[in-house]
Amino acid sequence: GDIEFTNLSPFDVCFDGTKESNNHDWYLVRSFKNKYDLSAKYPEFQEKIEGLETKSDLQKYRLGFNNLLDQTDDVPVYEFYHKRTDSLPEGRYMLFLTDEIVLQDIGLPYRKIPIFRISAGDILGTPYGYTPMFDVLPLQEAINSLYSTILTNQNATGVQNFWSKPGNNLNVSDLGGGLNLIESMEKPEVLQLCSTPAEVFKFLEQLERTAETLTGVNSVARGNPESSLKTGAALALVQSMALQFMSGLQQSYVQLVEDVGGAIIGILQDYAKAPRMIAIVGKTNRTELKEFVGDDISKISRVYVDVGNPLARTIAGRMELATQMMQYQIIKNPNQLIEVLNTGKLEVLTEDIQSELDLIRRENEDITEGGNPAVTIIDDHKQHILEHRKVLQDPDL
Repeated sequence: GDIEFTNLSPFDVCFDGTKESNNHDWYLVRSFKNKYDLSAKYPEFQEKIEGLETKSDLQKYRLGFNNLLDQTDDVPVYEFYHKRTDSLPEGRYMLFLTDEIVLQDIGLPYRKIPIFRISAGDILGTPYGYTPMFDVLPLQEAINSLYSTILTNQNATGVQNFWSKPGNNLNVSDLGGGLNLIESMEKPEVLQLCSTPAEVFKFLEQLERTAETLTGVNSVARGNPESSLKTGAALALVQSMALQFMSGLQQSYVQLVEDVGGAIIGILQDYAKAPRMIAIVGKTNRTELKEFVGDDISKISRVYVDVGNPLARTIAGRMELATQMMQYQIIKNPNQLIEVLNTGKLEVLTEDIQSELDLIRRENEDITEGGNPAVTIIDDHKQHILEHRKVLQDPDL
């Protein structure tokens, strides 16, 4: 009864292609499961299920990297989802293998259809996704053609040939091996047929730079920074620009996580009747294991995802921040800088400051609830006073 997740390919999801947005009323998805497990679970269809064609038989309709000669017992399983509409108030869910083998046909058992899409963008007026990689396809074809030209030339003429005037009395055996004394009336010359025009390489570089511009995947993100980028600040800036360029995909990913999280909460609220264990982070970043059922999380309405600063999520960015912290004497222990170099984590530099701030926030929460936090002589009293003042600025409190 636990929740399972599946990454579906575009070839396994069917929807209404006439829509002008991604707001669909229905989806039909395909997955593959062992036919003998299905026949054991649905014995009333045992003979029909075991007689179905397997994925091996349908390989020509399936995208994959499996050998066509490999045999499998997996058969296609189809699931049809229809959301609740005026014409279908209860929605609909169908689990079937063929039009004769319908395993389940009920109303939609979920609050929302549990199918979510991630896409860098949308094609205007269609329900289909768009990616900047589409723009790179023609450039990639040109790049492939130039590489093919270079490789064909070098493969055909990479082995050098010799030229000599007729009657020079030279044999092929005279030119083989090394440290040979060659006597002839004319000096044999090497034919340099392997030379590729410099314009080919220049145009190839230009195409690669154009593709880099269109995709935003710069040299730093590829792990091969240009020689002009020497400082950590420059590397961090260039890499952060690459991350910002992909903000469309990042935004779609954040939306995906929020949608999936919201769907999980809804399913647990409706169906988690038996106690479940979960690890949570509470006040002041403290973790603990808690037991819950669906009713315990009934007040949660949705999930929000907050994305951090992309600069602080790169090694170059963290190093630049660590260097600035050293300049402002925030780093007092050299071992902390070594740990940042080895792990890329800034928490070792800020944990003392963060723990103090977490303590202040926790005390503020206690004050708002009518508590009287303890005061110790080792507190940073000035900082505590300034932060606690925010609570007292609420007239109601």
